[in-house]
Amino acid sequence: MFHCRLFPIFALIALLGLTNSLAVAAPPTEQNWWEYMDRYMGEFQMQSPDYREPILSFQANWSEPRKVMHFSSKSIGNAPMQNMIGFTSWNERTNRLEWQEVVLSEEYGRSAATGFCVNATKDTMTWVVTVFNVDGFVRQYTMVDTHSDKGLERSVQLLRGEELDTTISRWIKMK
Repeated sequence: MFHCRLFPIFALIALLGLTNSLAVAAPPTEQNWWEYMDRYMGEFQMQSPDYREPILSFQANWSEPRKVMHFSSKSIGNAPMQNMIGFTSWNERTNRLEWQEVVLSEEYGRSAATGFCVNATKDTMTWVVTVFNVDGFVRQYTMVDTHSDKGLERSVQLLRGEELDTTISRWIKMK
């Protein structure tokens, strides 16, 4: 009899726990997207498993606070030349957080990428990224950034198109 009375209480606790865990992972909203993007602010050195030393220096700042984030990167060390510039903002037409960038690379020429956030938690952001070059569509992939006080770890999964030749796996926050 004692166990029968406790079952509904345990079931309710389990249901509340499940509900709370589901509520944590959701796309950013127009009201809170900038809070998630604050984690990308500042300067980072980006690492690839293909190189011993960091290959890119990345900087981000608010060009218009809580409205438009500006970012750029440039190659460092012995990595091939690459320069990138872009911005992030809330897109009222699509009702989602989006970014756009243009890259000029010694290896691959000029390309453009666009991405949108499909999911964010207190520690992660999940993006869908699409890349184009002068010949058209190149690839689409998901990108998961896991943030910490030291920077972020990135994992990438190809959805369609050409494989990525070089991936960025870690961003090291510069002081």
